[in-house]
Amino acid sequence: MVAVIGAGSWGTTLAAVAAGKGEKVRLWARNPNVVSYMQAEGHNPRYVPDLNFPDSLKPTADLKEGLAGEDVVIHAVPSHATRETARLYAKHLAPEATIVSATKGLETPSHKRMSQVIAEETGHPVAALTGPNHAEEVSVGQPTAAVLAHPEVYEATSLADLLTTPTFKVYPRRDLVGVELCGAYKNVAALAAGMADGLGWGDNCVACIVTLGVDEMVDVVRAMGGDPRTPHGLAGVGDLVATATSKHSRNRFYGRELARGVPTDLIKRKMHGMVAEGVHATKAFYQYAEDADLALPLTRVVHSVVYHGVSVMDGVKDLLSRV
Repeated sequence: MVAVIGAGSWGTTLAAVAAGKGEKVRLWARNPNVVSYMQAEGHNPRYVPDLNFPDSLKPTADLKEGLAGEDVVIHAVPSHATRETARLYAKHLAPEATIVSATKGLETPSHKRMSQVIAEETGHPVAALTGPNHAEEVSVGQPTAAVLAHPEVYEATSLADLLTTPTFKVYPRRDLVGVELCGAYKNVAALAAGMADGLGWGDNCVACIVTLGVDEMVDVVRAMGGDPRTPHGLAGVGDLVATATSKHSRNRFYGRELARGVPTDLIKRKMHGMVAEGVHATKAFYQYAEDADLALPLTRVVHSVVYHGVSVMDGVKDLLSRV
């Protein structure tokens, strides 16, 4: 049995993927009204309204009920709510439960990866799922791939098999550190790509941003103890290209609107409750760059735009002036 914590677009989609393979799945959402609607109508009206739930997918607002006896728990809540949420459900976990983090981000100011945060709060082993996986496409069966990382090969393979379908191929990996860092960092570069789009700049600029983003991924992964080859795979280049170029990308949207001069509170309202993880990731990676004396020029420019109101044009001038 599988439990999914968090009924946003990605959590709901992953719950449907697992249920579609015959697993009994409980999908937990914090809002009882949303759960009541999902129970009655068999879909999630706010995030993936066109995805009809398999019969084995049961929404619930009760954590104890949602986690009763489940062997696998998929954690799919925003990064800024991860520690609090993990603390809430820790006491309800089955003794042998393994947690799969589907959340991409770093905690501030600790610079801890989501698997570290969840493990601290629950005491359970944690794997990570990441890749070029827009829920809008996965939910309707468009083909893509992902990686699922766990230090133990057998565990990684077993969890990857649990979620693999004919259109959603999940590859087992061991580099938990690198996989998580790539999944978190790509949102920073996606903000920059969105800013370029907002000013009407074209493919050349976005290609440069993606390339610089991969370079910074490698620097961060190496500095934090991951495998520097990981950024060149699905967790790195794959996810970065999708997030930097897709119409579905919340981070690209946020960066684009910011570059157009739209106030941040209005951008958030336009996103209808969805989260641009790059905003939090930018702060975390900037702080890490300061602490670890890493250059990360793209990260520093994005941070200056998002947190200090520097214009995108001035940020680009700063970036191009660096040796």
